[in-house]
Amino acid sequence: MNEPGQTMPEITDEYAESVSNRYIELYEHITGESFDRTIEQGDIAARIEQNVNRYLAERTKE
Repeated sequence: MNEPGQTMPEITDEYAESVSNRYIELYEHITGESFDRTIEQGDIAARIEQNVNRYLAERTKE
């Protein structure tokens, strides 16, 4: 992590948005699929739990 005396740089909303846009661009390039931001809204923790449970259920079928 940080060394003594170091501080975390400020991450502006604009910078976070530019990084997000770049990851979406890379996702679309790699997968060949469009990234739909509207799907990614809502309760993030609940969505993660649902996806993990779905993954684990699929793994037990194998």
